[in-house]
Amino acid sequence: MAKFVPNLLTADALEKLGIPTDKFTADFPKMVKAGLDRLFALQREGGGWGWFDKDNVDSFMTACAVAGLTEAKRLGYAIDSVRLGEGESCLRQLAKDEKDLNRLAYICFALSRGEATPEVERLVADPEKLSSYALAATALALQRWGRPEAADFRRRLAAAATNGHWVTTNWYYKWEDVAIETTALAVAALSESDPKHPAIAPAIEWLLSQRQGNRWRSTKDTAAAIHAILGHAVATGGKLDSLSRAVERKETNVGAPQVLRRVRLALNGASNELLVDLNNPASSRFECHFAGRDLKPGENRIGFSSQDDFEFELEGVLRTTGGKPNPGTRFTVATTTDKPLGGLRLGEEIVVTVTVQGDTDYDYVMVEAPIPAGCEIINGSGEGVFSRFEARYEQALFYLRSAGIKPCVLKFRMRAGFAGRYSVPAPSAVVMYDESLSGRGTSNSAVIRP
Repeated sequence: MAKFVPNLLTADALEKLGIPTDKFTADFPKMVKAGLDRLFALQREGGGWGWFDKDNVDSFMTACAVAGLTEAKRLGYAIDSVRLGEGESCLRQLAKDEKDLNRLAYICFALSRGEATPEVERLVADPEKLSSYALAATALALQRWGRPEAADFRRRLAAAATNGHWVTTNWYYKWEDVAIETTALAVAALSESDPKHPAIAPAIEWLLSQRQGNRWRSTKDTAAAIHAILGHAVATGGKLDSLSRAVERKETNVGAPQVLRRVRLALNGASNELLVDLNNPASSRFECHFAGRDLKPGENRIGFSSQDDFEFELEGVLRTTGGKPNPGTRFTVATTTDKPLGGLRLGEEIVVTVTVQGDTDYDYVMVEAPIPAGCEIINGSGEGVFSRFEARYEQALFYLRSAGIKPCVLKFRMRAGFAGRYSVPAPSAVVMYDESLSGRGTSNSAVIRP
């Protein structure tokens, strides 16, 4: 959903703004079909959705799916109305038992393109208890349902802004920072009623300042930010007030045509691309992000190449502390095997045990356990308490509903298939929606003999 809906919104915005879309929409029908097929394949009996394939139905995930499918239908895409209706019915039932006001507000937002849910009265009754996130989501729902209380919610929302953006301190998961999502929802709520509201421009500028390279902190944040910014662009006919303010302050040269050059940065062989606008290179900061597994103990080599010849200054040196997990990380991850990796034989099966422990309890954790290139994971061999197990050619992936202070023990089996000497990257654990909450173990090596 975090990729599917932003792509739909991007195509719609490009068309409405008169921007050529041939390249963007070349494979669009296939992408839309794949997205819809995937979403409906994950729908549970009874109409709801969970976080993982075999997870229980979850009110927030059901709301996300219903909101995305409803948006796709609004944009003119063919949606299975029966399946969508089942999702809406399930969500209305879940709303009755939902105690968390942030989640309830998002449920109301997800249902706001259709008939109003009576549960919204619980939010209207006491707005003083609502976070900025709940205020924004409820304001959107109320104004779409034509409720007069929407004006008061927008007023409260605007008053809650701090330094050009909004924060939510009492989100469902206490460890999660949802400032980007909250600000995006606030921009959407204000844009739908008054695209020229004075709080919108600084909020969009703040959202843009939070980018990490060509994306935001997580797929959820990226989807929310794109949704809000494109929605405002369409509402204003493409005249983003935040860019106009930047031109007035002469902070950027956005009034001039962009002269873009593609730069490829490589870290130990793994590469990433970014676009540099030559109109404004001196006052801009460009970031390129790599996965933690691309780093290795000791020195790390960085290289770059450009589309055309121009000077490019690269600053900084990357080093990691080899041998032990980083003490500043949130997880400790360790792997052991039932046979020494330094003396494997062709055809041998090896049991790999991965132990994960956090400094506190976290929800929705992904554990990566790389394997030697000369081995293959035996499909279906995952053991332990997890919501999903994937046997990829280079690593085992475990998706956990939760992990934390109590050690979590996971296992899988692999088979030695090719003789040789191999390095084994360090295992890692990361909160799926906040990459800053992560941890790595130690790298290893393996020898497979004929």
